Amino acid sequence: MSSPLQVVFQIVTNTPLWVWPLMVLVVWLGVLGLRSRILPLWRLAILPVVGLILSFVGMGQAVQPALALVAWLAALAVALPLGTLLGRRRTVRRLDDGRLEIAGGWFMLVFGLSIFAVRYALGVVFGMAPALKADPSWIALAGGVGGFVAGLGIGWLAGVGSRSGRWVRRLRWAPAMFLLTVAAGLGGIIAFSSPGELPRLLAGDSLPGLSTWNMAELPPVQRVMARDGAPLAYRVYPARADRAVVLIHGSSGTNISMHKSAQALQAAGATVYSISLRGHGGSGTANGDTSYRDQLDDDLMDFVKAVGLTDLKIHKTLIGFSSGGGFVLRAASGANRQAFDAYLAISPFIAQDSPTTRPASGGWASVAVPRVVALTILDGFGLPWFQGLPVVRFATASGPSENRTPVYSFRLAAGLQLSRGWRSEIARIDRPTIVAVGADDELFRAELYAPLLKELNPRISVEVVPGLGHLDMIAQQRACASVASLWRQLSGESGT
Repeated sequence: MSSPLQVVFQIVTNTPLWVWPLMVLVVWLGVLGLRSRILPLWRLAILPVVGLILSFVGMGQAVQPALALVAWLAALAVALPLGTLLGRRRTVRRLDDGRLEIAGGWFMLVFGLSIFAVRYALGVVFGMAPALKADPSWIALAGGVGGFVAGLGIGWLAGVGSRSGRWVRRLRWAPAMFLLTVAAGLGGIIAFSSPGELPRLLAGDSLPGLSTWNMAELPPVQRVMARDGAPLAYRVYPARADRAVVLIHGSSGTNISMHKSAQALQAAGATVYSISLRGHGGSGTANGDTSYRDQLDDDLMDFVKAVGLTDLKIHKTLIGFSSGGGFVLRAASGANRQAFDAYLAISPFIAQDSPTTRPASGGWASVAVPRVVALTILDGFGLPWFQGLPVVRFATASGPSENRTPVYSFRLAAGLQLSRGWRSEIARIDRPTIVAVGADDELFRAELYAPLLKELNPRISVEVVPGLGHLDMIAQQRACASVASLWRQLSGESGT
């Protein structure tokens, strides 16, 4: 178990770089506020706006953003009059040119430091006890603390403004202006935040040994229709009729990338249905997008029915790689988990804040975090607006095609992985489940899967394959043989 100092160190080292210059700015503004000065009112608004934005970020990262928002609003209502009272105590004189002459004081420095103190205090608590992130009491506490800090800053600004005389008449417009500011802020984030470009990453973009494959061995593409009439593309590797595997590719790929895995499973006796998820490989109607957030879950059930896998005599296993492995864990913990008898996740992406995930997934994925936070807040209110906008870009030089999906929309990315409550979701997996990962994985931390899953759900076993990297797990013969062996365990075939 990590010590408190180690947890604090991890929090500090994993803090985005942009936070540090922002903190320097906050402290500098606070120190300036210790002495009397002349400045426009908008300059005084910088720190309150920073506090407001960071509180929005906290709500967007909450497991239950709607609950966090309710607590945020309640705390805001308490803090606004207190902040206004503190602001009105400051000596202020409005000059003829519209600027304010304001006396020095400690409020701005203490307020600025409190913004970061609160954020890091909560970070330490959640770092030491991650399960608290899903606890409704702690979600409400975190939201309430953010609302209180934001309310103090906004109230103080209103109080100072009211001391200038002209602002007294304008205060009646404060609620409307506040809501307009919030809407404008969210709108600006949604409009202008986008995933950055990345240099091509060989470890995530090029299958080892692909040039030696005999493409004539690839089964032809077949299609079934989803409930909305969109095509779902797949390839079949026939073997035993009573043993079936539905095989899911990784991020940006298609069913072709799982060819060697499918052949190994077929040789072990499984009839393999290697599918291309909607938004990939000709499935769906748009590259890199779905129509709504949970559509991939519905597509999976539609596929199972369409190809006749509802027969209880068929032992069914869902197997997926990388992001597809994350989707396997999502399915294993979801409402339709009874549709499969067993689950096998190969090198799965668990979550952005999972200890198994390297920064930026080892350089493979660029995420527009501000846009994700803003869209998550809207989604928490039941407003699925703008979810077709891109939020993830992968480190591939390929453009969108039936063989590659370089960019994901919010709803595709969200529908492919576990939710923000991933810890509790993994804990409720009750079907036979195995996680396999290469010891030399470049995108994820292979050594941390076993301790994490042992803590969350000891029923899930972990197999670490020595000497193999991320893509090796679906391309190298030894890895594919290992996956086939694990499938035989799950299907009860290991002794036959």
